[in-house]
Amino acid sequence: MTSVLDVDDLVQEYPGVRALKGVSLSLDQGEVLGLVGENGAGKSTLIRILGGIETPVEGEVRLRGVVQHFRSSSDSQAAGISVVSQEFRLVPELSVADNIFLGHERTVAGVVRARRTRALAREVIDRLGMDLDPDRSVGSLTVGDRQMVEIARALSRDFDILVMDEPTAALNGAEIERLRGIVAAIAGEGKSVIYVSHHLEEIFSFCSQVAVLRDGALVHAGPTVALDESMLVEHMLGRMPEVFSRHEGTTQSVLETPRLRVTDVALPGFSETFSLSVAPGEVVGLAGLVGSGRDDLTRGLFGDRRILSGTVEVDGEVVRLRDPIAAIAAGVFMLSEDRKSEGILPHLDVTENAMMSRTSRGRGFFERLVPARAREAMLFQGLRRTMSIRVPDGRQLIGNLSGGNQQKVLLGRAVLSGCRVLLLNEPTRGVDVGAKVEIYQLIRELADDGVAVVVSSSDAPELAMIADRCVVYFAGRQVAELRDANINEDAIVSAAVGQVGA
Repeated sequence: MTSVLDVDDLVQEYPGVRALKGVSLSLDQGEVLGLVGENGAGKSTLIRILGGIETPVEGEVRLRGVVQHFRSSSDSQAAGISVVSQEFRLVPELSVADNIFLGHERTVAGVVRARRTRALAREVIDRLGMDLDPDRSVGSLTVGDRQMVEIARALSRDFDILVMDEPTAALNGAEIERLRGIVAAIAGEGKSVIYVSHHLEEIFSFCSQVAVLRDGALVHAGPTVALDESMLVEHMLGRMPEVFSRHEGTTQSVLETPRLRVTDVALPGFSETFSLSVAPGEVVGLAGLVGSGRDDLTRGLFGDRRILSGTVEVDGEVVRLRDPIAAIAAGVFMLSEDRKSEGILPHLDVTENAMMSRTSRGRGFFERLVPARAREAMLFQGLRRTMSIRVPDGRQLIGNLSGGNQQKVLLGRAVLSGCRVLLLNEPTRGVDVGAKVEIYQLIRELADDGVAVVVSSSDAPELAMIADRCVVYFAGRQVAELRDANINEDAIVSAAVGQVGA
């Protein structure tokens, strides 16, 4: 095998943090290398260095034996590295075709060749097996389709090394399987892939080699076949992982008044209405494929989608959900699946992000006497302890935190809103195995405090683990309601694809 990439003793430091501690690894031609580790282990830092976004403090990167000094992403791309970023770098106002070739437009005399761009975009789209109009604006796409456009953008470049950072975070099962075939085809062409994922089954399915980072250091590298999932997780965490045991929760039948009752709610684009009830302390899962209506329902309940008719009650009182402000006032709070663009404000610190949901209503005289900055600092320190938010201090920019810690800050925002109903969309997307267990525990603790929790997720094992009850939708229609021992992965997936009772 010929080594196409060698990373030698890379060190990277941020204020108060050593993100990489002398990392060395190599990538052979035609190899698919899985790069794994907890959030904050150093994976994203390494990718930013390979992508030319950052320059390491020490160490060097060599391509085919030649030392590289990337000063920008353009330098990295020119050297033959193409990166599928975890954070979308798309322009919503532009078309799919224009986004795919953004930064390397097809031009003649400085003028973009629109027809040629569209034709080439169609070739890449067809290669990915996508049913997508190249002329459609990216801003109108679902999160999953935007993820596929981001992948198409990377594939449209000439590259020797493809770096894929959580490429399946927003994809469904069929799309993931198509991507597996594309990765195999790329390797078969003699090109190399660095594949980053928290879904360990993908690491074993996609990758021939695996490298594990922990706390900024390389702790294991070798063939994937030499490990099983439990061994890999132990390398990642430095210990055997905590186990989240399924909770047998409250059954709503014994309660007179549900905390949330949805009755015959009509939403745009769906011919049938939605009805749902959730008890205090109950975790209800919503399952279904993209377009099934589960996400539209949660957004409608947060005032982010128009409700055409029907009623919504919180603790027996009819509420009008005109917009998110009205929903929060009614005791309903939602966390979006798109944490980056609809959740965090990356230019603000973690304290400011957590405090956004608080209002002045109900604050006591003493609390109003304490300066706002000091009051917020005390509140955040409480959240930091109870929610295990790993951050040096409350004034760190939230954009510099790992995905798991960002999600815990957003859960803290929900707690500070005083919500009685919490709507969670894909709550552990892009989160490592350790943080996932912690988030499950936080959801359970919120439910134990009497919050009615609704979890909309495409992750059937997740719903089977945390839901007291699971409602499954297919094409806007409820097709199953699973309870107790019937909440399992096979039953959820079968119902979600319309095979009820199969």
